[in-house]
Amino acid sequence: MPTINTNGINIYFEERGSGEPLLLIMGITAPGSVWEKHVDHWAKSFRCILVDNRGVGKSDKPAGPYTSLQMAQDCIEVLDHLGLGVVKVVGVSMGSIIAQQLAIHFSSRIKALVLMCPWARCDNTAKAIFQHMKVCKAET
Repeated sequence: MPTINTNGINIYFEERGSGEPLLLIMGITAPGSVWEKHVDHWAKSFRCILVDNRGVGKSDKPAGPYTSLQMAQDCIEVLDHLGLGVVKVVGVSMGSIIAQQLAIHFSSRIKALVLMCPWARCDNTAKAIFQHMKVCKAET
């Protein structure tokens, strides 16, 4: 099971294919494996790196709160572990926010971004949804 220790926790990742590196970042509560149908195609041309964000899937789930910058730093640690310099990034939902943090704070490492369903701020509706998800997770 490929994991790396970053910021005191284990982050799970998988690789598929070969070629130019393509970092795939999923949204809230979704593990990297959700990318599998896309990776079936993309792995023919790219070295796909699928990451389970902290708190999700097979990555550690430390007490929060988490920040998108913290998650971007986790992704950089995965890339460093793999010996990758510059990568293309695809992010969906919260993953697109993490991708934007990568572009802001680690711009020399990012060749291109694809942002799917991004949002730039957390309004009251989003805050209520996150609180509901937190309660549901605590009950399971």
